[in-house]
Amino acid sequence: MDREQIKEHWRNWASTFGTGLNATTKTGTLKALEIDALARRFATIGFQNAPVRVLEVGCGNGLNCFGLASQFPRMHLDGIDYTPEMIDAAVNAAVANGLQDRTRFYVGNALDLSATAELHGEYDAVFTDRCLINIEQVELQIQAITGLAGRVRHGGHLIMIENSTKTYDMQNHCRTLVGLPPRTPAEFNLFFDETRILPHLAKLGLEVEIEDFISLHDLALYVLVPAINGGKVDYDHPLVHAATKLNIAMSAETASAFGRFGQNRMYVCRKP
Repeated sequence: MDREQIKEHWRNWASTFGTGLNATTKTGTLKALEIDALARRFATIGFQNAPVRVLEVGCGNGLNCFGLASQFPRMHLDGIDYTPEMIDAAVNAAVANGLQDRTRFYVGNALDLSATAELHGEYDAVFTDRCLINIEQVELQIQAITGLAGRVRHGGHLIMIENSTKTYDMQNHCRTLVGLPPRTPAEFNLFFDETRILPHLAKLGLEVEIEDFISLHDLALYVLVPAINGGKVDYDHPLVHAATKLNIAMSAETASAFGRFGQNRMYVCRKP
């Protein structure tokens, strides 16, 4: 897909699902793990009772911002998305949830943050959640990362939850070991090529830690359940829910406890 086709895909999902979960993802277990990973990291950084500013780029209909706002009472969150329908849904949901005083949502583009004049010059943290994989060229992903890092204050963090070709390949290897064919990414996604992305993060002077926060969930969802279910993925299978519960509990004790098999990774980048 080209850029306009990708944008049209998300406009269609926003128009269809509005403020609902399915506007940005297919399963609630994935969203629970993503918000848990972000919240754990923000708590570790020291945001629990701090008056901090956080920016989400590619905020969709605002589910991440609302999930974080409910856990961090002094956190103020801005969200931008290039899909006007997503922003309309986020604004409506903020009012419905009584969070309009601590959340702001604007139409904006990861490739040109300066075009959104309402944004602050710097934030304590900037994060993405499956946003940059919707940019169709690695060079443009790198351009976006540079812009995001430029909005992080010194001592602050850029956190990216994005899909990785490296761990996706490892997950597919597991599928082949149980007799399943490899999966392929959606046509509107370009997963991170870490041979290109990680050197660029180093070039920007960022200190990088990677957490694999979703491996057990993804092994259950994409490998074990299909292995006993005629090859079919079942987002609501009891094994997937059990894996999610254990994944979250273990992550609170040990980071990356279940190896590198989840298609999403969390890239935690500190700006010295």
